[in-house]
Amino acid sequence: MAPIESYPRYTKASVAPSPCVPPRPLLALRRPPPATAPPAPERPALAAPAGYTRSVHAAPAAWPKTLKEGAGALSRSSTPFGPAPAPNGADGNGEGKAERAARIVREKDVCVSARRDATYWPINEAEAGGQPAQWLSVERWTRDIPAQDGITLVVAHANGIQKELYHPMMAGVIEQTGPGALFGSGAPLPSGPGAPVINDIWFLDDAHHGASVDLNAGLLGPVYAWADCARDVANFVLHVLPAVRGSAYQMEWSDTAPVTPVVGVGHSIGGNALVQAAAMCDAFSALLLIEPMCQPAIGNVQIKLGHPIVQGALRRRASWPSLSSAASVRNNAMFASWSDQVFALYLATSLVPGPDGTDGVDGGVTLATPTWAEAAVFADPEGPQHGWDALPRLQCPVGFVLGDDQAWLGGPKVVPEIPWRAPRSRNERLRAGSHLLPQEAPEQCAQSVCRFLCTLEAGVWDVVGSKL
Repeated sequence: MAPIESYPRYTKASVAPSPCVPPRPLLALRRPPPATAPPAPERPALAAPAGYTRSVHAAPAAWPKTLKEGAGALSRSSTPFGPAPAPNGADGNGEGKAERAARIVREKDVCVSARRDATYWPINEAEAGGQPAQWLSVERWTRDIPAQDGITLVVAHANGIQKELYHPMMAGVIEQTGPGALFGSGAPLPSGPGAPVINDIWFLDDAHHGASVDLNAGLLGPVYAWADCARDVANFVLHVLPAVRGSAYQMEWSDTAPVTPVVGVGHSIGGNALVQAAAMCDAFSALLLIEPMCQPAIGNVQIKLGHPIVQGALRRRASWPSLSSAASVRNNAMFASWSDQVFALYLATSLVPGPDGTDGVDGGVTLATPTWAEAAVFADPEGPQHGWDALPRLQCPVGFVLGDDQAWLGGPKVVPEIPWRAPRSRNERLRAGSHLLPQEAPEQCAQSVCRFLCTLEAGVWDVVGSKL
């Protein structure tokens, strides 16, 4: 095995002392209004690892939303930031390049302005605001023969990425055998039980992503707060998981069932969500954060540069005349480094039949996560900063897995501090990929997750001797 790299303990003064932004506690969670979840949208029947059974569910999302405008009447095919382009542009053959570029800038400005002007409301006003219940599309892998001391993992994805694209990584975690090694160095662990038995893995689609967009058709708002991503995870762990009985499709909400701590695995904004959720409650026994978007100044940088990430999301191609033509994106820079297995899952689950109702095989396909929704997520001006500020408040063990490219997390001055802001932290740096590590290097990520779990199980994480 190649040597495990890690960032050395950070001993300098912080590059950005907290608070980076005015503190804003997460809005309280309340019981959603009564509602019946729409049926699960059609998706391929994907196989779970051997010894596990796969099921899909609709879970209540956090209610009410952080922002007054966070719920609305939008769906996948909506165009909230400007009218759709006319079929024929100035050149007579569709929208011209200059026209498209100008339109995307206009849409970006509308998107950013809408988020900037959105209203944070107090819980009493939010409860009386009449927002409808929303849903999260959830996938479960449950062990056919559960262990009495088995653990539960909850997986939260990156912006623009759906839950299914973490299957290869998590299947690799389940398939790992042997005694494991010390997270952060790869050194041998004391003889012991090895990796803990995983009874359940829950994969969550954010409300604006993937199959959740189908469940929330006609209910989505044009603005998004990263705080709601955190609240969705906290809501799921505190109020939904404790009420699980059997395998019912529609999951229930409870404020009385006892909470059992879980292990959170989060990537990018999903990592930020876990950080904010764990700072809010003690329902997590440990967190594994892959390239977590918890940096101190990205909002300021985005404003200064004209919000290029928002603009990039809106510029993304959203539809193709056929699934086979969509496969050509494999040559794009974003997808070229993905593993073959993950890219195959992308084609199978991240593209859905177009709004004309075609079947998605020989007919047109469109992104399951619409570009307007991805842009709305990126438009939050302070989400990353709240994650940065929350890291020192975490009490549980926190493992960081960081990629080779430091640009996404703030550059070489910021990144070395990130994995040491949490009091009980360890880290690994994987050179095999960049920000999208779980898609680019799922096998190596799985090995990191396994070392993380084995180190916890061996009771050698820190002087406290934490156990799962």
